[in-house]
Formats: sequence, C-alpha cells, structure tokens
Amino acid sequence: MVVDFHMHPLVRDAEYIPNLATVVERFFRPNVRNQMERDIRERTLEDVIGEMDEAGIEKGVVVAMDLTSALGIVMVTNDSVARMVGEHPDRFIGFASVDPNLGDAAVRELERAVRELGLRGLKLAPPVQRFAPNDDRFNPLWEKALELGVPVWLHTGHQLSTQGSIAKFGHPMLVDELALRYPDLVIIMGHCACPWFWDAWSVCCRHENVYMDLSVYTDLYHHFPWDAFASYGQEHKLLFATDYPFSDFKSSLKAISDLNISEDFKRKILGENALKVLGISRG
Repeated sequence: MVVDFHMHPLVRDAEYIPNLATVVERFFRPNVRNQMERDIRERTLEDVIGEMDEAGIEKGVVVAMDLTSALGIVMVTNDSVARMVGEHPDRFIGFASVDPNLGDAAVRELERAVRELGLRGLKLAPPVQRFAPNDDRFNPLWEKALELGVPVWLHTGHQLSTQGSIAKFGHPMLVDELALRYPDLVIIMGHCACPWFWDAWSVCCRHENVYMDLSVYTDLYHHFPWDAFASYGQEHKLLFATDYPFSDFKSSLKAISDLNISEDFKRKILGENALKVLGISRG
C-alpha cells in the first residue's frame, strides 16, 4: 500500500477563510498566484482521487492550514478536511491545523477537531505561522496532542511558497528540544528539513518519537543521507509524501523508485512506515 503522508486538498469546493482569492493573494508569491487560483477553481476532489488512482496511491493524509495570526487566512478549514474524509474514508486521513499563537483557543480547536470532527493528527507550519515550536508558551498545545493521542506534523526546513516566512523557525534543532521535552509525542518533520538534512538525520537518530516526510525536494535527494538512515537503523523513520499539489504523485514516486537503496527500504518509505505511525492495519 502506498500512502502519501502530506496532501493539501486545494479543491474548488473546500472552505477558505475569508475566501479563496484572499488566500491565494496572501499565501503565494506573485509569480504563481494567478495559475494557482485557476487550478484550484478547476480542481475537484474526484480529480484528486483520479490522480491518486492513476499513480497507484491508495491513501493520503489531507491537511488544513490555519494562518490566522500571520496572514489572516485559513487555507482549507478543519471542517472541510473532515467532510472530505467523511466522503472518502477509505482514501483519506485528516489532519487538523490550528494557530498556536492563539493560545487556549488553539488548544480548544485541536480538541474539537479530534473529538468532534474525527481528525487524526495536527499539521503546523512554524516558518509561516511565525512561532518557535520549542517555546514553552506552546506546551499546552503539545500536551493536548499527547492527551488526544495524535501525531504532530511540523514544517521543517525553509519555506519557499510564501513571502515573509521565517526560516529559522523550521530548523530541526527546535524539534530536537521539543522531542526531548515530550518523548511520547509523535512528531513528523516535513520536507526533508531542507536544507538541514544532516541536522534532521541527527534528530531522527536520537529520538525514537521523531519521523520525517520526504516531500518536495526530490531534485536534492542525491544530497540526502539515505545510507546514514539505513546504517543507523532508522529506515522506519522516513515517510513518502508529495505536498500535493505543489509536487505531483508520479514524479515523486519515480524519485523513490530511482533511489539506490534496498527494495525493503523503499517499501517502508512508500507505505509501511506510514501505516505504523497512523495505526492503520493493512487489511
């Protein structure tokens, strides 16, 4: 089973706050705004599933993105994600998003998203949301995620889509401190933590609760320390992901297929590791 651990359900019937045009204007760099809005207005959820079928991807983690404090937008709401999962429970796993800078309100929204909407994880983007995940102010949010038993996906590495994102908040060494503080909190670092590949390997290697998704930077895979992950017994830590629609399914799968690693390692990356992290049986 192939699992895409990170997909944005940017489809025309999703809910955007305050609206799609404003989300596109505030989130995307000027050179791609018009094309992104056209693509989203044309794309349906059935189109996404069709692309998944064509590529051979059986399940996908679809995420919300709450950028209320930083940009005054929500790029797909938690309720939209829950609706999509409800329509296609065999294909999608939903991750909520909250704005950590909202304090108690963020904690309450995470609880609502999990207990009432049935979402199964938390997606955050520190460089865009402009917060340091190791800051003690956010401990109540991590403690709520622990209480609810949901993993936390964090954007690590720099962030290219949005002007004004703060790269230092995506450094994996901030996750290092968070993982030390909460050793039972499952944390997934996103996007290979590019460009800090070796720092990310170190964090994964030293913390049993930290994983990494491999989305977007397929052209830089030759810089990624695959051999170090294998030789240090960390093959179970890497998760296939695309960041769809910012990268496509087929080229992302080909990049994994072309790697000079064992077939067993590839199988773990493409789905086995994700199923274990999400607690999903093969059946």
